[in-house]
Amino acid sequence: MPSLEIDTDCRSEKNVFKTEAQTPVEDLGAPPLDDPTKAFPKHTRYSVIASCFVLQGLSCGLVHSWGVQQRYLASNVYADSPHKVKTLSYIGTLMFFSLYLWGMLAGWVAEVWSFRKLCFIGVIIMAVGQLTASFCNEPWQLCLTEGIVFGVGIGLVFSPTCTAPARWFTTHRGLATGITVAGVGVGGLVIAPLTDYLVREVGVKWSLRVAAIYIIVLGSIACFFVRVPFQDKTRTLKSFDWAAFNDRRFAIHSCMVFFVTAAYIIPYSFLPTFWAAHGISSQTSSVLIAVANVASSVGRIALGLGADHIGVLNSLVLSLGIAAIACLLIWPFATSVGVGVVMALVYGFSAGGCWTLAPLAAAKLFGIEKLSSNTGIFYTISAVGAWLGTPVTNALLNGPGHGTNFIGMSVYNGVLWVAAMSFAVVNRASYSRAVLDRV
Repeated sequence: MPSLEIDTDCRSEKNVFKTEAQTPVEDLGAPPLDDPTKAFPKHTRYSVIASCFVLQGLSCGLVHSWGVQQRYLASNVYADSPHKVKTLSYIGTLMFFSLYLWGMLAGWVAEVWSFRKLCFIGVIIMAVGQLTASFCNEPWQLCLTEGIVFGVGIGLVFSPTCTAPARWFTTHRGLATGITVAGVGVGGLVIAPLTDYLVREVGVKWSLRVAAIYIIVLGSIACFFVRVPFQDKTRTLKSFDWAAFNDRRFAIHSCMVFFVTAAYIIPYSFLPTFWAAHGISSQTSSVLIAVANVASSVGRIALGLGADHIGVLNSLVLSLGIAAIACLLIWPFATSVGVGVVMALVYGFSAGGCWTLAPLAAAKLFGIEKLSSNTGIFYTISAVGAWLGTPVTNALLNGPGHGTNFIGMSVYNGVLWVAAMSFAVVNRASYSRAVLDRV
C-alpha cells in the first residue's frame, strides 16, 4: 500500500508533522490511514466545500455569462461584419472545450503536487485572460484571450474543485459533491445579471476588467481553503499511471462522460431560439433559462443526496434517463410558457445532477485515492464531445427546414443522452443485475 501523507498546508506550526524518515506518523498519534480526515478540525471539510463552491461559480459562471457579452458585441460592435459575428460564436465553444481539455493534466498535477497551488495558478490565468481580453479590438483576439487563455485557467480549476470535497466524506460524499458543483448554477445566476448590468453601464471592456478584479480577490481567498486530507507522496509527475486505460469499466465510464458533455449544453444554447420561433419573447426565454439554472443547482444537490441513499450508479442511470425523456418527449411540445417551465425544471434538474454523479461514480468504480486524476482523464477525453454538441446541432438546425428543424435537433440531443445512459447501465450491471440493489 503506498504511503500517504497528511496535507499539512492548512495546519498551524504547532501541529506540523515531521517527515516519515524522522518519526513515524503513528508515533505522533495521527489517525489511522483509512481515515486521515480525523487529523483536522471538523470545520475544515466545510471550508473546503465552500471554497470549491466559490471557485466552481467563478469559473463556470463566467462561461455562462459570455453570452451576454457576445450578444452585445454582435449587435452593437460587429453588426456590419457577419464573418466577425461568426468568429464570436466560436469563443463559447473554445471555453467549454478548454474546460475539459486540461482535466487530465489538472487532476494529475493536483494529486501529486498541490490542489491549492494549482487552483491559485488557474485563478491567476483566468484573471489574465479576462484582463487581456479587455484590450482586444478583434474577435480573433478574443478567441485567443477569452477563449483559450481564460479557458486554460478554468480547466486548471474545474477538475480539482469537483473532486477535492469528496475526499473529506464517506457517508455524505454525494451531498458534499452536490453542494460543491451547485456553485456552477449559482455562479451563472449571479454573474450573468451582473455582467449584463456592467455591459449596459460601462461597456464590455470594463465588464471584463471588473471580472478580472473579482476573480483575483474572491478566487485567491477561496484557494486558501482548498485542500485534501491526504496525498500519495510516492507518486511524481513522471509516474503517470496508464493502467487505468486497460480497465473495461474505465473505458465505458469515459464514453458515458463523453456523451454527457456533447448533450448537456445543447438545450441551454438552442431552447431560446426554439421558443423565439414559437412566439415566446426573449425576456421570457431568459426567465425560463434562469429557471433551468435554479433547477440544475437543486438537482446537483438532490441527486447527490439521493446517491447517498439509493446508490450512486442507480442515481446516475436515473438522472440520464430523465434527461433523455426531457429532450425526446417534452422539448418538442414546449411551445408554450407552461410546458417550457416543465422542460426547464425537468431538464435542469436531471442534467445538472449528472455533474455531481459522474465523479462520484468514478470514486465508486476506481477508488477515491486517484479520483482527481481519473476524473480529469474523463474530462479530457470528453473534450471532443464539446464539438459534437453545439456545432452539430447548429448544422442540423440550419439544414433541412432552414432554421426550423427543431424535431431533428431535439431527437439528436435525446439520442446523445440515451447513449450516455446505455454506458452507465453497463457499468451498473457490472456490480449487480438486480434492479433493486443499492449500488
